[in-house]
Amino acid sequence: MQTIIYISLAFLSAGLLVGCQSPKENEKQHVEKQGYCIHTDFKRHIQMETIQQRDVAEQIALNGSIQYNQDELAVLKSPVQGIVQSVAVNMGDYVKKGQVLIALKGTSVNDLGKELRELENNKRLIDRKLIAQRNLFKDGMVSQRELEEMESEWRAVEIGIQHTRSKMKLLNGSSEDGTFYIRAPKAGYIVDKKISPGMTVDDNADLLSVSNLNEVWAAVNIYANNLPFVKNGARVKITTLAYKGEYFEGQIDQIANFFDPEERVVKARVKLLNNDLRLKPGMSVDVLVEKEIANQGQRMLAIPKSAIILHNNQNYVVIYSSDCDMSVKPVDIVAENETYAFIQQGVQEGDRVLTENELIVFDELMNR
Repeated sequence: MQTIIYISLAFLSAGLLVGCQSPKENEKQHVEKQGYCIHTDFKRHIQMETIQQRDVAEQIALNGSIQYNQDELAVLKSPVQGIVQSVAVNMGDYVKKGQVLIALKGTSVNDLGKELRELENNKRLIDRKLIAQRNLFKDGMVSQRELEEMESEWRAVEIGIQHTRSKMKLLNGSSEDGTFYIRAPKAGYIVDKKISPGMTVDDNADLLSVSNLNEVWAAVNIYANNLPFVKNGARVKITTLAYKGEYFEGQIDQIANFFDPEERVVKARVKLLNNDLRLKPGMSVDVLVEKEIANQGQRMLAIPKSAIILHNNQNYVVIYSSDCDMSVKPVDIVAENETYAFIQQGVQEGDRVLTENELIVFDELMNR
């Protein structure tokens, strides 16, 4: 009986001790938890954004490169064999349509020049004969048939002269010195140059390339696992290391129907305006493609990606109500892109979340 009394007294004492200490301890913890406030100096270094409903848009990160617009690329070839006399342009130069770019010495031009001179000499001779024939016809000395044969011969020579002159014009040739001139077929920039003065070139050899760079193409690499989600018309954002943080927007207008045998990817094309000429052919780019997903077209709560904190395999955000009233809330991400994470519950529209230096506040709140 005495033992029972002692035990009862012991439990009673412990209960009184807990009853006396626990409220103070709880009160102390509550004050510390709720007592954290953002200092005025620190507040200048934080940013926040209001949670809003936005259209769900998920994106795929791909890569690619800038290429010439093949519809605007003109590759100049030599139609004759000859020696390069002069090259009037360098890589990157802007040229006008009709501007002389290259002068070649070629036997073809010499042959045409010789042919033209022979035809012109023959025509002068036939001109005199035709005048004499017409006078004889008036005097009845030649027949109608003989006059018509002479006129037919004159027309054949005239046609030959016109044809030869057309060839000379097509070749931009000069009959005086046998020089072949290659002119710019369009206005644009010299984007490729394969010749220099003194070189011997064969007919059909590549000489120069001219392109208008006001519109360029982005060749996008689509990997097999991404093919089901990338469609014609999908909107894309393109960025480069040269212009980090800046996006060039466009849309996919063509997807190849075969895999590139070397890179093992499907190539897609994006046309981009390039009026300021900042995008250079050959430049590597990162491409964000809008992905076709089941939730596309829906509206969900959108939280800036910069506000998401991953801790112990759980995503959190810091909700800001006032300088001394903040809370940490877990969120489950349904979809995301490079800017926003989309969620269905955990926060409310209109809540403000910290987006800069939020991790410092998160640690303070979690450790209290």
